Amino acid sequence: MATAPVLNRDPRVEIVDYTWLISGVLYHGGTDKLVPQLQSRGINEVYFHNVAGTPIGKKTVAGVAESFDVEEFFVVVAADQAENIFDFIFHFCELDTPNQGMIRLNKLSHSTVHKLPENGADDMDPIED
Repeated sequence: MATAPVLNRDPRVEIVDYTWLISGVLYHGGTDKLVPQLQSRGINEVYFHNVAGTPIGKKTVAGVAESFDVEEFFVVVAADQAENIFDFIFHFCELDTPNQGMIRLNKLSHSTVHKLPENGADDMDPIED
């Protein structure tokens, strides 16, 4: 029977288990407007990617590229903010309108807190094996 390897954790890293991931796809772009709105609400863990592909069911002309402005976004939020931010994104991006995109809400198994030392990296203890 296979066993899972034991991971040596750095005791200086604080792991939290109350974070959620809101992710989605915007078929017509819009993350350039979404990110500043989320940052104004105190959400700083926002990432987005441009996505390329061939749409299904659209007529194309050989040799002519169609503008395909699809974007995918990822937002990490605390559990108490998840529903409110989800609803905000849903309405702000007009996802209640057909063919605008899709959105998901998933609980993360764990995440880490990113803390910078107050006096720089010199104050941190080196990792010892």
